[in-house]
Amino acid sequence: MNFISLTFVFSFPVVVLLYWKIPWKYRELFLLAVSYFFYIKESSWAGGLLLLTTAITYLAGIAVEKGRHRRAWLILAVTVCLGFLIGLKYSVPPVGISFYTFQTMAYVIDVYRGEISAEKSPLSYALFVSFFPQLVAGPIERAGNLLGQLKEKHTMRGENLLNGFWLMLRGFYKKVVVADYLAVYVDKVYAASQDAGGIGAVLGTAFFAVQIYCDFSGYTDIARGAARMMGIRLMENFRHPYRAVSIQDFWKRWHISLTCWFTDYVYIPLGGNRRGFAKRCRNVLIVFLLSGFWHGASWNFVVWGLIHGIYMVGAICLSQIRKDKKRILHPVAGWILTLLLVNIAWVFFRAPSLIGAWRILQQPFVNPLGSGIAETMSFLGIRGFAILRLLTTGISWLILERLPEEIDKNCQTQKGFCMAAVIFVVMVTVIEFSWLGRMASGGENAFIYFRF
Repeated sequence: MNFISLTFVFSFPVVVLLYWKIPWKYRELFLLAVSYFFYIKESSWAGGLLLLTTAITYLAGIAVEKGRHRRAWLILAVTVCLGFLIGLKYSVPPVGISFYTFQTMAYVIDVYRGEISAEKSPLSYALFVSFFPQLVAGPIERAGNLLGQLKEKHTMRGENLLNGFWLMLRGFYKKVVVADYLAVYVDKVYAASQDAGGIGAVLGTAFFAVQIYCDFSGYTDIARGAARMMGIRLMENFRHPYRAVSIQDFWKRWHISLTCWFTDYVYIPLGGNRRGFAKRCRNVLIVFLLSGFWHGASWNFVVWGLIHGIYMVGAICLSQIRKDKKRILHPVAGWILTLLLVNIAWVFFRAPSLIGAWRILQQPFVNPLGSGIAETMSFLGIRGFAILRLLTTGISWLILERLPEEIDKNCQTQKGFCMAAVIFVVMVTVIEFSWLGRMASGGENAFIYFRF
C-alpha cells in the first residue's frame, strides 16, 4: 500500500474510526481484512504468495515447537522463504517480499531456539505477517514485540492518537516535501553526470543522501504513526543516522531492524566475534555482502554492501591496533569522515550501473567545475525561487529532526498547545501544496524501498 495515495489518505481515518468502534473480539479479523485489502489492491497474485508463505511458516512453527522433525521443519520454512525471495525478487518481485520473508523466517527460527512459543491462532499469526502499516517496507518486526500487541485489548488514548498523527505528519513531510523535491535534482545528475560536472556530482550525491533517508524514514514514521493510532508500537528503525561519528555508529542508527536481523540470524550464528580476529572480519564481510544482495541483484548493491563491509573491517582493525579504546578522531572530524564515506558508498546505491557510479565519482577530479558554476546551476534548475525553496526545505528538515517524537509532552501548556497547532497547520499546508505540485508535474512518488 502506497501511503502517498488518495486511497490511503481518505481510507485510513475510516479504518481507525472503525477499529475503535467495533468490539474488541473482532478487531484482529478487521485488521487482517484491511491489511489484505490494501496489499492485494494492485496485485492479487502477490496476496496469494503472502498467504502461502504465512501458511507454511505457521505450520512450521507449530511443528517445530511440538518437537517432531524440528530441524526438518525449520529447514523447510527457511528454504521456502528464501526460495520465494530469491526466485521472485530478481524477476518480478511483489512489493514487501524482502521484508515479510525475513519476518517469517525470524519467527520460525525464534521458535526453534525456544525464545518464543509458536502462535496457535492462525488469525493472529496471519495478522502478524500482513499488518498493513509495516508490511511493505518494514520495520522488520519480531514476533516477541508485535504478536502480543496485536492480540492485546487496547483502549483508545488521546496521547496515542496525537503522537501517532504527529509521526504520520512528520513522515509525509519528509517524503513529499523533502525527498520527492530533491529527487528531481538527483535524477538530473545521475542521468547526465558529465553535464553535471564535479559540482553537480557532489550536490546530486549529497541530495540523494538526504532523499533516501527522508524517503525511507518517512515511510517508517508513517507506519509507526498509523500503528500508534491503533495503540500498537512498532520498533524504531532510524535514529538520526547522519549524526553518526563512525561507521559502526552509522549502522546502529540506519535501518536498525535489518541490522539487528543480520546480527541475530547471520553474524552471531557464523561465530560473531568469538572465533578470532580473522573470522570476525570474514563474518562482517559476509553480512554486508548479503545485505547488498538483499537490496537487489545488481552489482551496484553488491559493491555498496562490500564497501560498507570494508569500512567496518577497517574500523575493527583500528580498534585492534589501539587497545586503549581512545578515539582516534575528534567527534566532529569523525562525523565529517563518516558522512564522506557514507556518501561515496551511496553513489553505487543510486547509480544505474557500475560504469555510471564511476562516472559520478570521477567528476570532481576530472571535471571539477563542469561547464562553470552558473552553467551547472542552470543545468540543475537551481536558480531564483528554487534556491530559496532548497534553503527553506533544508532548514525545515533540520528543524523537524530536532523536534521530539512524543509531541504530546509539549502540549501540556496552553503555549505549547498553540505552538503545536501552528506547526501542524503549516506542515499540512506545505505537504498539500507539495503533493499537488508533484501530481501536476506527473512525478513519481513511490517509496524507494518498495523496489526492495
